[in-house]
Amino acid sequence: MTSSAERFTRFATRFGESGLRRFGSEAGAQLTDLVVPLRVLPYFHTLPEESSSLRAYAQEAGQRLDEAQLSWARLGSDRAFDLCVTPGGEVRAALLGYDEPERFVNSNPEAFADGLLLLDVLLESVAAAQTPTEAAAAFRATEQALQGADPQAFADPEHWWPLVLEDIRTTASVECYATFEFAAPDGVRHLVTRSGGVGVHPEQQVWSDLHAAGVEPEQVTRIHTELEACFMPGHYCSMWLAMMFPEATLTHNVSTGETAAERAAAIEKLRQATDRNSNGG
Repeated sequence: MTSSAERFTRFATRFGESGLRRFGSEAGAQLTDLVVPLRVLPYFHTLPEESSSLRAYAQEAGQRLDEAQLSWARLGSDRAFDLCVTPGGEVRAALLGYDEPERFVNSNPEAFADGLLLLDVLLESVAAAQTPTEAAAAFRATEQALQGADPQAFADPEHWWPLVLEDIRTTASVECYATFEFAAPDGVRHLVTRSGGVGVHPEQQVWSDLHAAGVEPEQVTRIHTELEACFMPGHYCSMWLAMMFPEATLTHNVSTGETAAERAAAIEKLRQATDRNSNGG
């Protein structure tokens, strides 16, 4: 069993001491001395100054909690869901302010922390891979390590870790595009199209470039994506697009559905369409 000192050394070697959050006794006995990275983007981020009490954090954010969540500790966020530890020691993801079911993450916080370390290494390995075979090998090794460490985390394809790995596999192997239409100050409308990358969805890439160029959200009039905007950890494109561009028209080619099987079918449909276009069909 890995001691807290050994875990800290491993994490400090990977992220640097300044890149870690170490929980103290105020977080409760289950989290005392637990170490997590400040960020493994886009799937997790936290800040040392954030409250480790979900109740206090929710009060600061003006959100109400279910009674069962009042005693939960908070580890960080995946951009929309808060990653929390229950009194029983489980790690669960909860979307505050929405009527969405919780997502099971891990059986204990140590498994979650160790998983974040593996995730960071995987993202680096996939991005640096010279061939698809090399990337696939890194993916399989990480998936096996995560499953071996906490089988319950993979008991359902809609649990948090299977969704994260699904997203990495999809973004690493399927090239898809998004197009934003925006109106310039002179009234002329422009189209900007971008593809995504490993852990980056095309909607995020387009808006990152437009925002850097000085385009304001209210200038965006239409957004078209090949795949329906997602509800996946680290992205939640359907949420942020609706909140940031409430007046824009959103359209897509392929609906993704709500289950792993439906999402896999959507990816295959997109691949087939891409192949037909490449072959001039």
